[in-house]
Amino acid sequence: AFSGCKKIKDISVTSVKVEAISPHGLTGVDVYLAVGVDNPAFQISMEDISGCLKHSGKVLGRMAMDPFVLQGKSAEIYHLKAFLTIGEDATLRDLLMLTDVDKLYECMVDVSATPRLKSGLGAPVNLKNIPLKKLLE
Repeated sequence: AFSGCKKIKDISVTSVKVEAISPHGLTGVDVYLAVGVDNPAFQISMEDISGCLKHSGKVLGRMAMDPFVLQGKSAEIYHLKAFLTIGEDATLRDLLMLTDVDKLYECMVDVSATPRLKSGLGAPVNLKNIPLKKLLE
């Protein structure tokens, strides 16, 4: 059991690819992602996944993602769906600048999620100011 706990630290995101983006009303978009994850540990359910996309301190959008299960002792590509709502202070100009890859790479991401074991045990995890460039490369 203790060696399994140590392996949790070895879980890594190996790739993130945007597969598609589609409008969702006038206030947001659905984003379809292919996320590669190497999980040498046991099965973990990822729940309550949310985050925000920021540029120059301004929140451009808030994200909510459907829950999913990380398979144990595997390296897999997960096809995930997220809903991104446009931030309250964001303008159309702010969003259009994201078509410039250099500007997009300047964005930062905050993410929170609750990983749960099969037993139901879990605790929220919060990651702040992750460079989007790091996730997309």
